[in-house]
Amino acid sequence: MTVQPPGLGDALRSRRGRIVPPDLDDRTWQQLVDELRGLIPHYAPQWTDHSPSDLGITLLELFAWLTEGTIYRLNRTPEKNYVAFLNLLGITRDPATPAQTFLTFTPGAVPVVVPAGSQAQTSERAGHPIVFETDEEVEVLPSTLTAALLVGPHPVGAAAGTYTDVTATLVGPPTGNQLISLEPRTEALLCLGFDQVLDRPLGLGVRLSRALQASEDVELQVTLSTGTLDPLAWVPAGATSDGTDRLHRDGRITVTPPPDWATQHATGDPADEPWSSVKPAAGTDGPRDPLAWIGIRIANTRPLRDETGQPVRDANGREVLAPIAIGIDRLLFNSASARTALTIRAPEELGTANGTPFQVFELAHRPLFRRPAATDPYDHVRVQVGTGTPPVWEDWTAVRDLPPGAGKVYRLDPVTGELVFGNHDPATGSGHGSVPPLGSRIRAVSYRHVGAGSAGDVDPGRVTVLASTLTGAQVTGVGGVRNLGPGRGGGDEEPIEDTLRRAPAELKIRDRAVTAEDYEFLALEPPTGLRIARALTPRLQTADGPGPAPLPWVKGDPWAYAGIIRAPGVVTVIVVPDQGPDVARPEPTPDQLRDVQAHLEPRRDLTAHLAVTGPRYLPVAVDISVVIWRQAIDAGATVEAITGQILAKVKRFLHPTSGGPAGTGWRIGQHVFSSDLFAAVKPSDDLGYISSIQVQPDIPAYHFPPLNPGGTPTNYVRERERPALPFALGASVRVADYELVCAAADPLLVITPSVVAQ
Repeated sequence: MTVQPPGLGDALRSRRGRIVPPDLDDRTWQQLVDELRGLIPHYAPQWTDHSPSDLGITLLELFAWLTEGTIYRLNRTPEKNYVAFLNLLGITRDPATPAQTFLTFTPGAVPVVVPAGSQAQTSERAGHPIVFETDEEVEVLPSTLTAALLVGPHPVGAAAGTYTDVTATLVGPPTGNQLISLEPRTEALLCLGFDQVLDRPLGLGVRLSRALQASEDVELQVTLSTGTLDPLAWVPAGATSDGTDRLHRDGRITVTPPPDWATQHATGDPADEPWSSVKPAAGTDGPRDPLAWIGIRIANTRPLRDETGQPVRDANGREVLAPIAIGIDRLLFNSASARTALTIRAPEELGTANGTPFQVFELAHRPLFRRPAATDPYDHVRVQVGTGTPPVWEDWTAVRDLPPGAGKVYRLDPVTGELVFGNHDPATGSGHGSVPPLGSRIRAVSYRHVGAGSAGDVDPGRVTVLASTLTGAQVTGVGGVRNLGPGRGGGDEEPIEDTLRRAPAELKIRDRAVTAEDYEFLALEPPTGLRIARALTPRLQTADGPGPAPLPWVKGDPWAYAGIIRAPGVVTVIVVPDQGPDVARPEPTPDQLRDVQAHLEPRRDLTAHLAVTGPRYLPVAVDISVVIWRQAIDAGATVEAITGQILAKVKRFLHPTSGGPAGTGWRIGQHVFSSDLFAAVKPSDDLGYISSIQVQPDIPAYHFPPLNPGGTPTNYVRERERPALPFALGASVRVADYELVCAAADPLLVITPSVVAQ
């Protein structure tokens, strides 16, 4: 919240982005007349002529007209004052947020640098195309990532192994996630095949579906194919930069190939000298063409670490290793992050200074793009003041609050797109910020604004048209562009009702995170498209945990279910985005997590250790028996259609952000009751009725196989991965305080119909 200098509120006359007072005309003239007529039989039963020509009815209509005006004004006054108060304090509607995706460029014959700010758009012939702009520069190299093979897992140092082809999962359009599960002292090798040998550094983007937790660690090594050496004997790469911090976050791994980088056959005729130390697993058919290979070796040889970063040791003082799992969503090559946030292509003239205090200028586009996880999220805005003929341009600086005294500064409102200059008077020395000289020209040299909100959440393969760079030139030297993954994270401007509802909490919290409710409110404050937030406070075990090693606990140890450390002094904030009803299990993007982390860090208590993470989903299985009337079948209804409708209602009810008993989403830790589900999915009375309904938790979505290779809900899973909560079919599902419900896979959503006569 920003308090404006005295007099500034009068200067902000624009309605752009502000809360427009609503129309609160509760009762119309006709409603008042009907109410008065309804009282006639009670107070004047002898009055029988109620026609419009009756003199008494005419008087009632006159009084109704006068009363309507009085009620209208009385009802508007409190809300109007409330809205005016919020506008005075600078509380505005949260702006639209841009969607984000990755653009993959088709290489040409030579390396081409595609600069940051390059645009590509959807190919709609009718309507307005959705434009994406790259956030970063990318060098498009004349090679293509064509294959991905996973060798192992196998014990560290093993001489041989098998591989599976994971190209469909990791390369190209996303079809799922690749989970790499590693027991202690085991390793896996991810072999990536390129169709051309390169002689310059190449960057490989890694998108993780399950990043390593702070307590987990692996050994990561990059190797390359040289000569005739098999994968397990490839030599380590020379210059390597790991932007993933050993798979703890999304990032880019940059490799500089050595001069002897060479192609190899993974499979083929013996004359092709295929690999001998690793062979295809049963049912796997590896690539036949020779490829230049990069290997990413991941080994589980590092011990667990506590919240201070020190290795965890058992009762005998030995370092504890535990099973770990890494989920890789996809790998990106010749790709760049892009958003529906657009940079102006030419300087924008804003107007001429008239020498008055607090003069306001409006940018042509709003809201401004809030750069994620940045110290100054609006550092892309550059405003200049020009004096003289021809004008001599000078940069002025954006500030949060106009400081006392002179200064070439202005206050920027990113929501409304307004620039406000100061009122400093050199004669008296009073005022905040300098006034631009009379007759000087004001212009915006550059800024980035949100071009599309939720409309930017496009499907994969929709962005196919290359547009221009920041200089206006066309992107040349590349064969094309495509978004292999969907657009995510776009959101529209906040509804007025939501702004009015959150304003009291904003005034109460005053930008400080002390209680769990403070963290939850502030986590949703940045315009990042998040819908749900839950702050988890420390929690300790109340009894000794069962064996076996390597993760036993004793009474008083912090909870560590689902990889969340609940130690004293640790605050974990779980956030969930709103990605629409079509995304069954929405996950926050790394940018959203970093943005929330950066927003909460300066507002948290100094002694609190903060962690921001995505949801831990608990799928809910459903077993429903429905009786369908024979008469409904005879009338044209089908069993398949009725059960399909019930199944769709079940999925809608269990949707994390749009389901729930009230249809407004589930709270993290909220239990599921079959009575609420019954009310949400029951068919209409003319079709039939539900004879029984039961619910049951499925294996948690955050579960990974090393802890339970059989994939069944054994005691080990219940007691290790989540608290000992019931796993059987029943009338309710108890949810741990860190879990968020979602629908189980279709085979576990059972609808059993039977047809009987009514």
